[in-house]
Amino acid sequence: MVEILIDIHLTEGFIQSLPIPYDSSKRLYPVLEKEIFEKHAVPDSVYINSLQYYLRDAIFMERIYARTIDSLSVMEKRADQ
Repeated sequence: MVEILIDIHLTEGFIQSLPIPYDSSKRLYPVLEKEIFEKHAVPDSVYINSLQYYLRDAIFMERIYARTIDSLSVMEKRADQ
């Protein structure tokens, strides 16, 4: 789950950085999101069900996002070096 969330956040950041209109980014995101699920061999329905499950347990979801943020921070630091 953490790896998928990392890719989702990276993809969202990438799309926001593109010099394209908002409506174009809204069409592009689902295409890239589909690639994320294919990369991780997880159907989008499994991701959604898992996310809904984890959201019922705020403490567990907080741990997942803490790991996600930590990983993204490490990636950012490496990119800055």
